[in-house]
Amino acid sequence: MCGIIAYKGPKNGVEIVLNGLKKLEYRGYDSWGIAVNGKSIQVVKKVGRIGSVSLNDLGLKPSHIAMGHTRWATHGGVTEANAHPHLSNDGKIAVVHNGIVENYQELRDFLIKNGFKFKSQTDTEVIPNFIQYCMRSMDFEEAVRCALLKLEGSFAVVVMHESTLVGARRNSPLVAGINCDEIFLASDVPAFLEYTNKVIYIEDGEMVVSNKGIEFSEIKTGKIVKKQPMEIKWTVEQAMKGNYPHFMLKEINEQGITIKKAVEQDSMLLERATKKLKSAQGIFFVACGTSYHACVSAGYEFAEIAKRHVNLVVASEFRNYADFITDKTLVIAVSQSGETADVLDAVSAAKEKGAEVIAITNVMGSSLMRAASETIMMNSGPEICVLSTKTYTAQLAILLLLAYSVAGRLEEGKKLIAKAASHVTSVINENESVLKDISSRFKNSHDLFLIGRDLAYPSALEGALKIKEVSYIHAEGFAGAELKHGTIALIEKNVPVIVLVTEKTKRLILGNAAEIKLRGGCIIGINEKNNELYDYFVRVPGLGDADPIIMIIPMQMLAYHLALARGCDPDKPRNLAKSVTVK
Repeated sequence: MCGIIAYKGPKNGVEIVLNGLKKLEYRGYDSWGIAVNGKSIQVVKKVGRIGSVSLNDLGLKPSHIAMGHTRWATHGGVTEANAHPHLSNDGKIAVVHNGIVENYQELRDFLIKNGFKFKSQTDTEVIPNFIQYCMRSMDFEEAVRCALLKLEGSFAVVVMHESTLVGARRNSPLVAGINCDEIFLASDVPAFLEYTNKVIYIEDGEMVVSNKGIEFSEIKTGKIVKKQPMEIKWTVEQAMKGNYPHFMLKEINEQGITIKKAVEQDSMLLERATKKLKSAQGIFFVACGTSYHACVSAGYEFAEIAKRHVNLVVASEFRNYADFITDKTLVIAVSQSGETADVLDAVSAAKEKGAEVIAITNVMGSSLMRAASETIMMNSGPEICVLSTKTYTAQLAILLLLAYSVAGRLEEGKKLIAKAASHVTSVINENESVLKDISSRFKNSHDLFLIGRDLAYPSALEGALKIKEVSYIHAEGFAGAELKHGTIALIEKNVPVIVLVTEKTKRLILGNAAEIKLRGGCIIGINEKNNELYDYFVRVPGLGDADPIIMIIPMQMLAYHLALARGCDPDKPRNLAKSVTVK
């Protein structure tokens, strides 16, 4: 979940690392730190966000080799001592680390017995000290390999010693960027995208050494691995806010474009995926969080459009279904980052049973992409806000397209999705005023409920998640009738309830709305037409099977305005990070 950036080259690495950390702050913003190497290693570490820090604030001399880290705490509290980078006892080795060292207590105890002392509460500090221990009998590169082989758990790690950087990964993202005589190591491409779009993806179990040039090898065997760079199509402009005050607002507004791009897929890829969906004896959709809500929506669409039953499983629970997986099973794994630990574990469990995996992800070269036999890219460009907005609608579009393709109605599906995309801007503009009014009135509410039926139900789930993620208001989404099975006891005067209405479900869901209104609830209707039950009306066009794509837009906007009304940062909600790379 943390952000890593390291640089080696002819430019001032301090400035490059500082800028890179600011671009990676969506991955963690509890604390940050930078280390440079000259005659000795200098480190600056601070608690809080790095966004407003200037180069002069650091007090570091220019250096051709530097590394930095922005933290989302797992082991140890949010303190300067626990912030990265961490140094070895002799001060000659610096480490930044993303992941969890599961056996750190065992390693720590061993090192203490061998005379080492520790300054932090983190698991990371064992890494530089174990490297120092190994250097008693071997050179630096082999000492790093020795230490990495002792680590249990997931990690992305960069180690600095003199003029050398070493990076390595196991189940956590790390990518290398190259540009002539410059080398970058980072958790994510936007950290160095303004300097180069040529990247080399580091595989699980690999390490990279930047000494004279750059060399890749297997951690376990030391065997050299030949790798070629590839060009990333993302642009620097896509990774910047432009004239928008927040990335969240920018990315919501981009959806008119990104929904269209999501279904611009290679025809042969779609054909192969369709054949696999048709021939599979058992289909599982696995995902977490927002991506899981997209899968719930797909469950309805595959049943209604493609006449296919699919199983929907939260990725962290997938191993409980392992006995039902065979070599004829197809798993559709959905993850924005392609690095979600629970999704990768589910994919591993599926492949152990011989199942085939199709990935839907937004990140080229991600772990999920490399683990799958086929990958459908979301084509959303970089999503910087911690909350998923444009990648959610991209997932909805791709899954809907697949349902139509299995039904033999691919072109019809493309036209419907294009129609949904064409309404995004008008839905935002037409409803901006009423959404601001709603957020102003209910900014101090303790509870907010959302109800929907059929395709509107997963939209209620996702709308509730967006609201609580960014505004910290307790929000829950329900299938319309389920509200009466207990939760209606919480409805009292002026409790806001968002009612998501589709043409197919309007009679029943409006009946639910009437019951809520009778008990004093305030009804916010999301519908094509106004109704006397609504205290507030948010208009969205009725698009049938594409309703989930368009009806989530105003809820994303409402979440954004609620965050602003409550003084919250929409781009960096508390306790959350963009990519959940630990279980």
